[in-house]
Amino acid sequence: EEIARQCAQRTSHVVAGSTKNAMLLNNKESAYEIMRAICKENGIERIFLYDKKGKVVFSTHPAEIGRRVKVGDKACSPCHTDQGGLKETPSEVWYDISVDSAGKRTLSYVTPLENEESCYTAACHAHPESKKYVGILCINLPLDKMDELAAANQARIVSTSIGITIILGLVVGILLWIWVYVPVKKLTRGTREISSGNLDYTIQNGGHDELGILARSFNQMTSDLRGAKEEITSWSNQLENRVKVKTEELEKTQKRNLQIEKMASLGQLSATVAHELNNPMAGILTYSKLIQKKLNKDNLSVEERESILKHLKMIESESARSGEIVKNMLLFSRQEEIEMNPQQLNNIIDSSLDLISHHLELHNITLEKDYQEDLPIVEVDENQIKQAMLALYVNAVEAMENDGTLTVKTRAKKSQNYVTIFVKDTGKGIPDSAKPQ
Repeated sequence: EEIARQCAQRTSHVVAGSTKNAMLLNNKESAYEIMRAICKENGIERIFLYDKKGKVVFSTHPAEIGRRVKVGDKACSPCHTDQGGLKETPSEVWYDISVDSAGKRTLSYVTPLENEESCYTAACHAHPESKKYVGILCINLPLDKMDELAAANQARIVSTSIGITIILGLVVGILLWIWVYVPVKKLTRGTREISSGNLDYTIQNGGHDELGILARSFNQMTSDLRGAKEEITSWSNQLENRVKVKTEELEKTQKRNLQIEKMASLGQLSATVAHELNNPMAGILTYSKLIQKKLNKDNLSVEERESILKHLKMIESESARSGEIVKNMLLFSRQEEIEMNPQQLNNIIDSSLDLISHHLELHNITLEKDYQEDLPIVEVDENQIKQAMLALYVNAVEAMENDGTLTVKTRAKKSQNYVTIFVKDTGKGIPDSAKPQ
């Protein structure tokens, strides 16, 4: 636009200078012909001339001749105010760019023709000296070619910039791929290998940049982790062996403790069992003596024979009861390995109560059973359940001392898949000093 303005300015000076002599000689046709000749040059759309009253006295477009412009038009703005008065200091902006409905731009350059001395002193002119300007010269330069050239240059610059950007992007991308992506990918793979437990993995990167330093630090860290893992593994193996040894010792100790508990329970029941065995043995002895006396008679009546058979059956029954008591005691005292088998808890509880029944009678304790009939079969060790129940019975008897009620109840919750045994006594309970804090 500045180049176009300068071109319009020079063209205006050329037109004014070329037509000056013709104007001074009042040879208007000659001056107009010069303007037409100049307008035919490339890059000039039209040239027109206003007189001091704003009337178009000449135009390379003849249809415009005689047209009068208003003082408020843009062509008059450099010298006139909007109200029509002259400016004390004319504007330095003597050009304007307009755009038509088709988007075509046109630069209009205005050159005021000053009332020089040669004008107001010439015999052919009637311009008084007081008039500062005698007319206005206006030149229109089309900017469409310039705009096309600018658009072409802009497109070329944009395409060039895009090409350069793409090339730079490719170059930078390749450099980033080589210098950043590949090393970072190695580091990423290394972290995955380490996280999966492969502490022998090392990153191959001999560079001296930050990523190379990071790779070497990573390898050093991996080496330290490998050494720490080996040390931890060694300690873990040693600890595992020690735990295994201690576990075996604890199992042996636990078995000894279980046997000791059995013996303690048997010790508490020994007097009761001895008393219970004493009754059938005394009966056996008495009936044996009676049978001997009757057998010493030569002739035995039918009634005496039946009496002897009755006494023998009593001896058999009491002997069997004594044997069953001794058998239960032996089974309970035997040290066996844990053996899980399907069992009916109600039967196990009855068997354990047989061992304590006489003990309950001696202490005047009433036994109440409340079993659930459809109790499911459970996998247990019968002997250990008996031992646990016997310990509960002995504790209950000690708590009640004499007179009381011992209640044994079983319940099953099939929805929750477990069976519960309740042992309740009417004793004095656990003292506060023995309760857990």
